[in-house]
Order: sequence, then C-alpha cells, then structure tokens
Amino acid sequence: MRLIYVLPLAAAALAIGSRPAHATGNDIRNNAKVSVATLNLKVIPAWARKYNMNCSGCHYPTVPRLNATGIGFKWSGYRMPSEIGKNAEVKKIENYLSVRGVVQYVYTKTEKSEADSNTLFLPSASLFAGGAVGTNYGAFVEFERTPDGAVDLIGQVNGVWGSEKGYGGVRAGQGHMIVGGAVAGFDRPTGVLSPLPLSEPTTTGVPFIFAGDVAGVEAFYVFGGINRTSVAFVNGLTGSGTGMEAAKSTTSHDWVVTNQLMLDDVGASVAAVGYFGTIKGLDSTQMDLNSSYYRIGLSANKFIGPFEAQAGYVYSGNSRLPTGAMSTFTSSSVKGTGYWLYGGYTVKPSYWTLYGRYEYLDPNSAVSDDAMRRIVFGSVLPVNVPEYIRVGLEYFLDTPQAAGALKRSGVRAEIHVVF
Repeated sequence: MRLIYVLPLAAAALAIGSRPAHATGNDIRNNAKVSVATLNLKVIPAWARKYNMNCSGCHYPTVPRLNATGIGFKWSGYRMPSEIGKNAEVKKIENYLSVRGVVQYVYTKTEKSEADSNTLFLPSASLFAGGAVGTNYGAFVEFERTPDGAVDLIGQVNGVWGSEKGYGGVRAGQGHMIVGGAVAGFDRPTGVLSPLPLSEPTTTGVPFIFAGDVAGVEAFYVFGGINRTSVAFVNGLTGSGTGMEAAKSTTSHDWVVTNQLMLDDVGASVAAVGYFGTIKGLDSTQMDLNSSYYRIGLSANKFIGPFEAQAGYVYSGNSRLPTGAMSTFTSSSVKGTGYWLYGGYTVKPSYWTLYGRYEYLDPNSAVSDDAMRRIVFGSVLPVNVPEYIRVGLEYFLDTPQAAGALKRSGVRAEIHVVF
C-alpha cells in the first residue's frame, strides 16, 4: 500500500515541468555540451582545472549532485562523451590530483536523557587521483583517512568504447558501485545524511546497505548518451560483519542490475536497481547455511525551475533464513520496505539549496511496531568555486513506531573543503 503513495508522486514529478522535461536525446546531449562550454566542470577540482571550467558545469543546480554533463562525464570514463576514442594525454599532474577534508559538528539527543553526542571531529580526509588515460581508459583512486586513524583505499579502472551516441565498457574495482555515482536519489545526498532506505539495512537479519562500498566488475552500455544499463558481479556479505565492509572476507558473489535514464540537462532522472545475493553464517548454530536476499530500488527526480521533487522506494526480501530452537529468527523469510520524499529549492545565483525529506523504513513488514520515521531539514551553500568550500547544516528527527519508544533528534553541521 505504501508503494501506491510513493510512485504517483514520482510520476507526477516527471510529468510536470518546463521545456527540458520534453527534451529529446539530441536536446539533452546538446544542452550538456552548452553546460560544459559556458558553465564549467568538476567532480573533483582537478578536472575543473583540466578543462579551465567552473564546478557548476557538472554540479548545477544542486551541489554536490551531478547534472547531465557530470553524469555523462562519469559514465564515459572521466572524459566528455565527445572525447571517447580520442587520446587523453597526461600533461599536468595537477589536472589529476585533488584533496578533500571534511569537518563536522554532531549533536544528537534521545528524549528524556542527556545528549548522546556533542562533538566536533574530522570524519574524513582524502587524496584523489583520477581521470582519462589514453584513448579508451580511465581510473580513479581515493586514499581516505577515517576517524579511527585507518587509511581506506577506493579504486576503480574502466574502459569505454564507442561514440557519443552510444558506448559501452567495463568498470572494475572497489568503491561506489551502486550508490554515490548514480542518479535520481541514488547519487550523493544533497546534505549530510543519506535517506534511511539507502543508509540502513532494509530488512532484519541481513546487514546489506545500498550506501556501502563494494568490490566487483561491471559491464555497461549507454544508449543515446542518456540511458545506462549495467550488470555487475560483486563481492557478497558474510554474516559476521555489518554493511558492505563485510564483503572483504567472503567467497560468495552477488549480482546487481541497474538502469539509469536522464530526462533533461539539469539532471532529472529515473533509476532502477536490483541486488540479488546470498549470505552465509547469519546464525552461529547454522554457519554453513546460505540465505538469499534481494533489494529492488526505484527512484525519480524532477526540477521545475528552482524547485526539485524527488521520490524513492526500496522493496526488500530475505529467504532461507536459519530457524530453530536456538536461532534468533522466527521465520525463514522476511520482507521490508522503505521510501523517501524530498523537496528542495535552490537560490540563484549562489546555488544555496534549502531542502526537506520525509523518510520511512520498515525492516519487517510482519511486525507492526518496528518501523522508523525520519524528518530532515537542511541547507547547503557552496562557496569559492571552482576549488570550493561547501557548508551544510542539517536537522533530523527520528520517530520509532514501537509503543513507548523514544524520539531521537540531532543537528549536523559540516564544512567540506576540496581543492
């Protein structure tokens, strides 16, 4: 029933609009070229330096999310689609290197208690290296220092063949294979926190989250420069860890199918993803049992002048779960749902965005009191482009459905520096 409410909103967002909503494939490609020529480019500032452009060419109108120009640049292997098949020479190292630092203040509090957290910290500091190499290849590497002092490595290599009107390729490595580089809400969040259905497990028992980093190999094809279809073979999960980080020690592998369709030059899109996996060791009494799980996600967004509407839905299921007298599972199958609704307004010419989100997550539809509702309000202001500082402020309120459960709220302020 919840799907009935979510999908019409997504459809309405796509049906209403200005001229770009009715753009053809050629219109979108032409608009993307105009954006590059007149506004500028950036996913990391090194690429802005390479093309002598401003970040807003790829991150307009809502920073840091990508528009059609930025999406096409990423899909075609960190080069413009018109450059596919042309030799990319590495002439200036500063066009391939960037540095990022993030500082956050976090305050959270559960009602009727003292503050859970009240701290200022550095969640990450990163060094990026990436770009196109030769006629068909590209790579991206990120070294990130986390708050516990560890250094994580994210790296991907890709090859792309074809032309601007249609091209395909492969991508391999570890990183944002599902969320973080997609469209229509499956990309990076506008503010600080990702929606609950992407950042939290959507069923009880299986620790998979969409927003985690994953290692794998992906084959893809982009039709007409606007429709990307892909199939990926990725590392699976073990029962001993949480999130996609547990994939490092497993021998199982999962499948991911995606389709992303751009609708206009400012990044209105539709996205669909299916994740199909197995997991072993959910229960210590049945360590050899392979359980199955799947996640189906749909999302859409549309810009109407300075306004943006966005909706996303995730349907999840687990099967062959370990049951028995000693098991924590009471049923061999679990189904869960989650969705989010987003509305934003971008103030020109500063690109200051004000937004709000309503999120819902029910990790077990057979249990009537385990759902979570979240309301988010925030704003993001980018300054000093192309090597820029981004300032964000976000408030959230969590309301558990369980009887007697306490509400939890918090504020996050973030300064994000990239150069």
